[in-house]
Amino acid sequence: MKGIKAYFGIYIRGILMGAADVIPGVSGGTIAFITGIYETLIQSLNEVDLKAFKLLFTFRWKALIHKINGFFLLAMSAGILSAVLSLARLLKYLLEEYPEAVWAFFFGLIVASVLVIAKHIKHWQWPYYISLAVGGVIAWYLTESNVIDTPDTYPYIFFSGVIAIVAMILPGISGSFILVILNKYEYIIDLVSGISLGIKEMVSGAVSGDWQAVSTAWGNTTILPLVIFELGTISGIIGFSKVLNWLFKKYHDLTIALLTGFLVGSLNKVWPWKEVLETKEVRGKIKVIKEQNIFPDQLDSYFAVAVGLAILGFVLVYGMEKYSENKKART
Repeated sequence: MKGIKAYFGIYIRGILMGAADVIPGVSGGTIAFITGIYETLIQSLNEVDLKAFKLLFTFRWKALIHKINGFFLLAMSAGILSAVLSLARLLKYLLEEYPEAVWAFFFGLIVASVLVIAKHIKHWQWPYYISLAVGGVIAWYLTESNVIDTPDTYPYIFFSGVIAIVAMILPGISGSFILVILNKYEYIIDLVSGISLGIKEMVSGAVSGDWQAVSTAWGNTTILPLVIFELGTISGIIGFSKVLNWLFKKYHDLTIALLTGFLVGSLNKVWPWKEVLETKEVRGKIKVIKEQNIFPDQLDSYFAVAVGLAILGFVLVYGMEKYSENKKART
């Protein structure tokens, strides 16, 4: 069993993953990969099977925790949940008010991630270059996809959860961006923001002894659609993790090359400066359905800030990798 310090480190990684998953264009899987817990995550999720559920329902907690690496998953999940509940509204505000700065930071982060992940393949061969190209083309195509109008029915919300989590677990493919394409990103963010606000109001009411306020806050909080969405994500992550685990065992370097390609292709989405070409009104809101990357025509102080944040993102990722390498060399 790992110590408290190690699990706190996993919790922090979970926070970073959760923050990334909220941003359309950035993958939590990317953060897991560059912070060194990706394969452990896939292996742990792969152990969630019928035997694990049998252990759960027969109350054999110790055996269950050992089988699925439970403390690791709990620490990481707690970090992700903390970030999503606390940062959803903040990140939504930053994307609306300072989009270039936010995208620039993640652009630098992903450029560094490409270099870091590609280093996992010691000897590049032509099959790996083909896999890299395939991953790049797929990710690029997804970033060029237009927003579609979709229903808010429970089956479609469940389906959105399945598709989004498959994308979230893949480095370079943003589950949040898939939700944008499926026209469910703002819907889910609004649900999460509403629950976060509802919890705050319920806690405030409970502390002050105003149980009427607690009851009102509970009544105004919409939970069921988010529960259905989460059931979709659980179903998707359990099923797809088995596919990824098999790929890592059988075709490790080929899979790494494919994931690196996903990252390269995703740079199209996170380029900070864009020109809107076409919009569409969807359910009373104006949605951008087509845009193109441009270079800013004014190299002002805001441009300098964006470039600085891009460099910061690059240095953070590359610095973490160098720190990890030095730590391994000392042990």
